[in-house]
Amino acid sequence: MSLVDIETISRAELEQDPFGHVVIPRSFVTDAVAEKLRGEFSDDGFEESERTDLNRSDKQYRMFNRSLVTAGAVDEDQVRTLPANWQQLVADVVSRPYREALSALTGVDLERCLVEARMTRYARGCWIEPHTDRPDKAVTHLFYFNDGWDPQWSGDLRLLRSADMADCAKRVAPTTGTSVVLVRSDRSWHGVPPVADTCPVDRRALLVHFVRP
Repeated sequence: MSLVDIETISRAELEQDPFGHVVIPRSFVTDAVAEKLRGEFSDDGFEESERTDLNRSDKQYRMFNRSLVTAGAVDEDQVRTLPANWQQLVADVVSRPYREALSALTGVDLERCLVEARMTRYARGCWIEPHTDRPDKAVTHLFYFNDGWDPQWSGDLRLLRSADMADCAKRVAPTTGTSVVLVRSDRSWHGVPPVADTCPVDRRALLVHFVRP
């Protein structure tokens, strides 16, 4: 049985300001399911990923990642160590009903796209600069798993009108059950400012990308 609320995704309405996106406040079938996934978000198995000024040809960032699905293939070694609810969530995001719901929501044909999925943690000082995703990343869906988020902690998702982090159209706190769908375009600027040193917890999320082969 799916944990992701496919019907809610299907009923959502895409916004176009500042680019194609939708914020879904309740992405799972029940709040209890969302809370269970939050409580079972393991901090094990993550690797630090960082790109700084050494190569300005691509976006700069610092975060911790745990890859679960690569090029459409589930990493069984990683997934089998997860709790049962997380195993089901991985099954959900590679399922056809989920793919069809996102395709209907965004108007993007995802039939031939390959799914990539990874758990991410932003510790203090982690960030990702304003960027548009690679052209082959057709649609991204971000699921969040934090029990509340103080705006003073920074580290929220910023939907931007340009490559300037201050040119912000919308801020999305990474709270449990909230998810955000982003449609890639040349104006789909977004980023995450550094998590504040005063933040007592890591920012936790699951990122799902639909990538054109």
